[in-house]
Amino acid sequence: MAKVAKQADRFIIRKDGHVAWLLFNRPDRLNAMTIASWGELDDHLHAFDQDRDIRCLVIAGEGRAFLAGHDVAEIKEHNEDMVSGKLEAAQLREWQKNLQNSTRLIRAARFPVIAAVHGYAVGAGCELVFACDLVVASDDAQFGFPEVNIGVTITNGGTYFMPRKIGLAKARELAYTGEFIGAAEAYRIGIVNRLCKLDRLREEAGTLARRIASRAPVAVQLHKAMLDAALSSSLDGAMNFETECLVQTALTRDNLEGTNAFFEKREPKFTGQ
Repeated sequence: MAKVAKQADRFIIRKDGHVAWLLFNRPDRLNAMTIASWGELDDHLHAFDQDRDIRCLVIAGEGRAFLAGHDVAEIKEHNEDMVSGKLEAAQLREWQKNLQNSTRLIRAARFPVIAAVHGYAVGAGCELVFACDLVVASDDAQFGFPEVNIGVTITNGGTYFMPRKIGLAKARELAYTGEFIGAAEAYRIGIVNRLCKLDRLREEAGTLARRIASRAPVAVQLHKAMLDAALSSSLDGAMNFETECLVQTALTRDNLEGTNAFFEKREPKFTGQ
């Protein structure tokens, strides 16, 4: 596995074949984010999408947590600046729109994104989890939206994804109470796809990522786009899009390779063409 980033960086970037890894790297702050680190995250996500060799991305955290929200020290500083008049609503609005780019980039990425979660995935960390395609979690993981505990609201698409993934009633409960739920409950209600022991988390996430990366890239990419589009589409609209995607994949070399491999009883070698 090739390591690209330096240990001192906010993020560690690795690449293992067709699978990329992004590791949050502020373990002393439970990987809590700042305005600056959100911008850096967006740069990494954009670079991943430009790398045509990447077929799946795994996001994980160093230390004792996945991502424990936004850094409360920076929140406190912003509160003090608002009281003194140094920080106004226009700047907050601009920052917030920039923060939300991470969700847009994850959903627009050509490939599926897997969150490998341990410890806390709360606030912005939980929002990021909901933005990802799949979630592998260790049995110590904690999920939640504590925003109401400090007097702010959920962002980064959390209110869009949450009711669609776990239902409106449970989404309301999490949003209104700010309470955390454990990994077993998150698995039961559909936040988590696969549950494992902490010492197997990255192995499990890597196995899933490599399996996805071994499939026909164009077909996987279009399945991601189709499922997202279907969230706000009619049945006829979804089926029309399915038809166009089927035609597009049927004309690829990967379709021919996959079909030949099936009859020749061997593993296909997909190229994304």
